[in-house]
Amino acid sequence: MAGKYLKDKAYEIIREKIINCEYAPGSVLNESELIEEIGASRTPIREALNKLEQENLVNIIPKKCILVRGITIEDIAEVFDARAVIEPQVLLQYADSISKKFLTDYLEQCKKTEEIQELIRLDEKFHETLYQACDNKYLREVLRMVEGVDHRNRVYKSNDERVHEGIKEHMIIVESMLEGDYQTASEKLFDHIKNAKNYAMRKYIG
Repeated sequence: MAGKYLKDKAYEIIREKIINCEYAPGSVLNESELIEEIGASRTPIREALNKLEQENLVNIIPKKCILVRGITIEDIAEVFDARAVIEPQVLLQYADSISKKFLTDYLEQCKKTEEIQELIRLDEKFHETLYQACDNKYLREVLRMVEGVDHRNRVYKSNDERVHEGIKEHMIIVESMLEGDYQTASEKLFDHIKNAKNYAMRKYIG
């Protein structure tokens, strides 16, 4: 049990630092430094790193180094394409478990909020809530991986310029959900993700 706790602790700490770009894309992680920083032995650190490699957040080069994966235009495109396939279906199948109170409160927050960082937080809150509504453990595992990579992309190159349009799109989605029209909400969510992809591709290519 203690071993699992240390592995999970190491995994969460390293993952958080990677997706928030405290460990920058392309940087090298030192195993000995991670052991000292986290206060865990070599085995849980290695197990955590193996899990992070499965999530495409690090590359382990045997007998050489642990590399934080860089961010490529191909990675960005694939993450958005994965979201466009998964999220609209998750909404169709599971979003009816999201309370009307949450949706109403969320809509009101979107209408009155102007500060950029708070709008970004609201953007992520909607998607996190949708992921949490999904009770399929296999889908949730995939969603967690996609969420981590997507969050890192946003931190690395912010989406400040698009956030107002994104929130407007969220409001349209939520309004459809409040009306019980999950088909329209799913279609609008697909459009929202595609719009976000187009913005991100222009930003990275530019």
